[in-house]
Amino acid sequence: MAPATPSRTLPKSNFQQSIASAAATGSQLSASSLLNEASVPHIDVPPGPAPSPFNYPNHVIPPPTYSGIDSLVIVCCHAIFHPDDTNPSFPLKSPHDESNWHLAPFQQSNPDTGKPGEQETFLAHINAGLDALVTGPLAGRCLLVFSGSATKRTLTPLSEARSYYNAALAQALAQGLSGGGPAKDFFDHGRILLEEHATDSFQNLLFSILLFRHRAGHYPKEVCIITHAFKAKRFLELHAPAIRWPSYRLRVQGIDPVMSREELEDTVSGEERFGFAPWQDDPLGTGDALSNKRVTRGWSNDTIRELHDGLEESVKQLLDGTVPTDLPWEDPVEPSDANADANALVQEAKAA
Repeated sequence: MAPATPSRTLPKSNFQQSIASAAATGSQLSASSLLNEASVPHIDVPPGPAPSPFNYPNHVIPPPTYSGIDSLVIVCCHAIFHPDDTNPSFPLKSPHDESNWHLAPFQQSNPDTGKPGEQETFLAHINAGLDALVTGPLAGRCLLVFSGSATKRTLTPLSEARSYYNAALAQALAQGLSGGGPAKDFFDHGRILLEEHATDSFQNLLFSILLFRHRAGHYPKEVCIITHAFKAKRFLELHAPAIRWPSYRLRVQGIDPVMSREELEDTVSGEERFGFAPWQDDPLGTGDALSNKRVTRGWSNDTIRELHDGLEESVKQLLDGTVPTDLPWEDPVEPSDANADANALVQEAKAA
């Protein structure tokens, strides 16, 4: 027996079957009328009441909460990553590309000597700050502050702090993380803050502490500063005593550029002469030399009044350039040593 030949006819739809049935029975509803849209009567449906307008919630992203936050991580900014984050080409602007940074001459690469640009060091500082939010002893209980003002106003109004945050976003995009990655999430939830007034290392420390106070409602118990390793001595021996910050509650994570022996010697020597010594003579930075340097970086004394808002009187005095008798972050048990250190620094500077 020969095998049955498979049918090549597709099954009819219900609509086609109804047409065939109507044609076969000669019913009043002809096959052509089923295909004639004009035969279907049009019915006007009166419009219903207008829908009420949708009320959007006040906060799409919940406001930040700082319960359990007791520590501060400061990334001191030293340059400006200048691509505009609102420009469609921003995802193409790599933070590893030196041309995307406004660098000082001594921070730039030198093909003759093989010195690399310092943008990689700044990215290492940024990454160390981001890491502190999720790993290590401060994870889950710290705020990260990028600290640095708009120091290159002739080139861009962008602050160093904002540019470091933008560099973190650009780095995430370069790694294939859409939407800015963890940096964007931490920023949206208030765990990354931008301190945009500081023009030097002393202000990096003090202004970041005050920003923590404004946001969290109290002063941090611990502070970690992320900067160059060769600047650690400046923070530990000068800036912290000048504001009477307890020494055991301040640590520095130093990350230096890649340097040859000669470059390291020049860097350390330059820090001693131009970084450490001026602050040794002027702990609060109120003398002519350091004050003038602040002005060249865009500083205005009007900023002090803005920073005064909501602070204790003793902290206002410190901002005004005088050493008060007590400060709210001092240890209540034995503050005398810290007081003596700060007062000694100021008295030595005056005597000189």
